[in-house]
Amino acid sequence: MAVWLFVGISSLVLVILGVTDGFMLSDVWLGYLSSGGASVAGLCLLVLCALLICCIKGRYRIICMTLCSALMAILFAMRALIAAEAFDQKTLDTRHIVQAKAYMPTISDGVYDPVLGTSYRQMAVLSDVKLAQAPSDTIGVQTIANPLSDTATATTNQPPPSDISLDALNGISVMMSANPNFSKQDLSVLNTLKPGDVADVVLLITPIERTVSAGGFDANQWLRTRHIHANARIIQAGSISTHTPQSFGEGLIITLEQYRHRLRTHFYQDWHKLTTEQAQAQAVTLSLLTGDRALIDKSTKQMYQLAGISHLLAISGAHVLFLAMMLAAVLLWVLDRFAMSVYQAIPRWQIRMAIMVAASLLYALFTGFDVPAVRTVYMLMAVWAVRYFALPISALSVLCVVALVMVWLDPYMLWQAGFWLSFIAVLLLMRYEMDDAKLVQGGAMTLGWVRTKQLIKLQCWLFFAMLPLSVMLFGKVSIWGLVVNVFAVSLFGAAIVPINLIAGAVFVIAPSISDMLWDVSAQILQLLHTGLEFTLVEQLGGISAWLYAPFGMAGFVLCFMMVALLLLPKVLPKTVLCVPLVALCLIGMPKHSSGIELIWLDSDSPNLSQYLLKVHDDNGTRHWLLLSEQGARLKDNYTNQLIDTLHRQGVDTLDGVIVQSPSAKLMPVVAHIQQTIPIHRYWQAGRHEPLPSPYHEPCTAGMAWQDDALSIRALTGWQMIDDERVQHCELEIISDLPMLAVDMPSMDADAAALDELDQDDAQLPQPNPLNPPNQQGVQMVTMTGGEPLLWQLWAMLCDSEPSLAVAPKQGHQPLILGTQNATDTKPITRQLPAATIYPSTR
Repeated sequence: MAVWLFVGISSLVLVILGVTDGFMLSDVWLGYLSSGGASVAGLCLLVLCALLICCIKGRYRIICMTLCSALMAILFAMRALIAAEAFDQKTLDTRHIVQAKAYMPTISDGVYDPVLGTSYRQMAVLSDVKLAQAPSDTIGVQTIANPLSDTATATTNQPPPSDISLDALNGISVMMSANPNFSKQDLSVLNTLKPGDVADVVLLITPIERTVSAGGFDANQWLRTRHIHANARIIQAGSISTHTPQSFGEGLIITLEQYRHRLRTHFYQDWHKLTTEQAQAQAVTLSLLTGDRALIDKSTKQMYQLAGISHLLAISGAHVLFLAMMLAAVLLWVLDRFAMSVYQAIPRWQIRMAIMVAASLLYALFTGFDVPAVRTVYMLMAVWAVRYFALPISALSVLCVVALVMVWLDPYMLWQAGFWLSFIAVLLLMRYEMDDAKLVQGGAMTLGWVRTKQLIKLQCWLFFAMLPLSVMLFGKVSIWGLVVNVFAVSLFGAAIVPINLIAGAVFVIAPSISDMLWDVSAQILQLLHTGLEFTLVEQLGGISAWLYAPFGMAGFVLCFMMVALLLLPKVLPKTVLCVPLVALCLIGMPKHSSGIELIWLDSDSPNLSQYLLKVHDDNGTRHWLLLSEQGARLKDNYTNQLIDTLHRQGVDTLDGVIVQSPSAKLMPVVAHIQQTIPIHRYWQAGRHEPLPSPYHEPCTAGMAWQDDALSIRALTGWQMIDDERVQHCELEIISDLPMLAVDMPSMDADAAALDELDQDDAQLPQPNPLNPPNQQGVQMVTMTGGEPLLWQLWAMLCDSEPSLAVAPKQGHQPLILGTQNATDTKPITRQLPAATIYPSTR
């Protein structure tokens, strides 16, 4: 019952949080919900219903339980609406340049280091917000409009517009950031900030982006789970004062956070004298102790992701439970030796549970109160209550009740991947223990061999059972995790984590002993990092280590059904597993008919177009990748994101890659792709020295390639002219196969630019349906360059070289792939007046 209640309530809350903007509620209702009156009424109804269930038996019990479940669902729906409304009241829609006092309740997420170029990130609560103007020496801030001030007079004495209130900015939480690579001012004072401090700052506050990145990361959801309402760039930092706690709980949290900051400062001493390997071993050591991952660099995180052991960097329930059991054992030993009479008043198990709950709660608060640690604390409390009151409730029901309590306290917790991974991992361990609970007898070698087999079996069970959820949450799963976790989990659990916790416990009284223990832990981690780097990157780097989903949401649903049937065998017979298994096989089977697919590949880098051409015929599926950049600034993770996107599209071999822009920015990208995905042919615009692998052919006007299904011809690209404006390579792609699908972004972004065209010269047609009855093929022309000179030269040469001209092909649907930088489509629309225009960049 508890399982299905949790599934229903969590689904309802997720739906409400996802579509809360669509609820048409009046301000009166929203105010009533926000005041909490509805919650009190709902709680009263819930308590009455629970009492009714306890008192009534017989045939009415089922009705009462159903009524109670319905009331709980209504109550949780109201709680989700309250949380969404409370958050939305503080969200921003415009940019603001303000001066404010920023209170630091927690430790920062990053360290401001001009030497290493690392950025400072800190969650802060604003107060005393006032209007401000950007300093004259601040890069890129003078041109940003401040909606709170009159830009015409450029003075802070002007009152804000009537529709914007500065009071709305007081009390909001922002993610402050400062990058030493993009700021002329020295903001080293940020490193002196510690939890509990209040700093006078000038901030550029920006709304949270609601778009999902190309890698699948949703910044809006991530910031909402941390209750952060906006981003803020630090322009200036002034005086620092100390905040006075308003309650004992606030003072306790600040004290614990300041201790975390003290440990980070201790680890950061002589940081720049360490080698990269030593520094990252120390950073992981700190992360395993306090949950502070600010010192771990991107390469180390990527290595842990590749090895499939990223979960070991987080503070898990094992950390909390080990420390609680260690402190409980020490204190009980003291009581056994010196105060045995205490057991006459309080049972020994209750003292143990009280110590464990208190220790776990303090350690969870100390490490940032992440989901796995919080779950462990609540589970200990629940186990204590169940044993104390002798409640007839199963462990699975206790787990679901704890999950519901956490959702009630914070509905946005359902958006955290750690919530689902933590609870489902515990559920899997419970189910595995039920199936594998048996006594093992024999000698030491026999027991060791049996335990090893059990460990391997457990890791395989967890890997495959968690596979659907992991792929859905992260888009990919490292297959090395199946192997690395077998020894890494044992190494961390038996050696590294205990050493760290013992060192942290004695740091206050014996710092030298703690340093010795941390050095031992760092040495073990450094050896582990070296082994992973040598094995997975250097020796096995050419092997594809990622497992991607070959199916969509329907496949995920079927996988979850299979896992649910395995975990809950009493619900339905196991023979029912054949139904989702057969359906999953049918979904995974290739079912493409002959034709062409044109797929736009999203990217976080602006001024970049990349699309994938899939050709399906009797010989199989062939893939062509077309890339073009118009002054784009490629991010560090761009290549990895592009490779992941290609894998998700089912690409294991590229028949061709064509880089249409003449710059050399994309050449290293293609070389990196070649290491993972074989490339058969490579065209590159511009003049460049050939790479060792893959070798490229210069993309020049007039060159062509074709097979039975596809013909590609370069319309432009004149490398003999020393001008990159005319070296851009535009293409004409012709196929006799029908166009099956065009997956492109909306043309709304280009509508304003297209409206500026001279409608008398070229009337743009409306998009045509794919492959009308009289058009069985497709004729595509790319227009990804932004230089008018390119098409002017092409138009001039068409008179002398008719082979470069573009003519409508009978029975083929004409398409033009344009960009915002190439809005003048008249040179081609004159040749193909019936063409449908698609943008290929945002």
